[in-house]
Amino acid sequence: MALKENLKAIKSELNTEEQFLENFIKGERFIRKYKLYLVSFVIILVLWLVVSFIMDTMKQSSIEESNEIYTNLLLKPEDKMLLEQLKDKNPNLYAIFLMQNLDKNPNDTQILKELSTLSKDEKLEPLFRDILALANNEKSVFLKDYAKILEAYTLLEQKKIEEANIILSQIKPNSPLEQIAKNLKHYQGISQ
Repeated sequence: MALKENLKAIKSELNTEEQFLENFIKGERFIRKYKLYLVSFVIILVLWLVVSFIMDTMKQSSIEESNEIYTNLLLKPEDKMLLEQLKDKNPNLYAIFLMQNLDKNPNDTQILKELSTLSKDEKLEPLFRDILALANNEKSVFLKDYAKILEAYTLLEQKKIEEANIILSQIKPNSPLEQIAKNLKHYQGISQ
């Protein structure tokens, strides 16, 4: 009995080793057959990682430089050289700086003119262009519901409730501002 069991154990070990060798040979054939593709894939992956790292580093450096210029500009708002550097480096941050200055001087026509030209600049983020257009009382495609909310709020402050409700009813039910519109309809000019 022990001899039969030993033979079975040896056979199973040989089968296992044979299968391992067979799989190793198949793997070696696969690698030989697709060696060029595998090496190309590894090279492309490494190149992609290197380029991605370099691009991220350059982007981060640009952001840090823009932030430094912006910080210096906040300390010295009259510095024209810093203002031009910021305009070239990051038009979005430049527009934010101009809007901050517009809050301080609402009647400054030079800032208004500059913001008006910036609202048409293709370098700006699309949503930011719409915000600038809305600030300049121009029509905005993406912020039309927001403009309606502001207009209705102004009418409610003037106690023109029916007109405000008409404007608020123009806001679509699937709009993210629907709840605000409902709240303003409920408000109906009641002051606290």
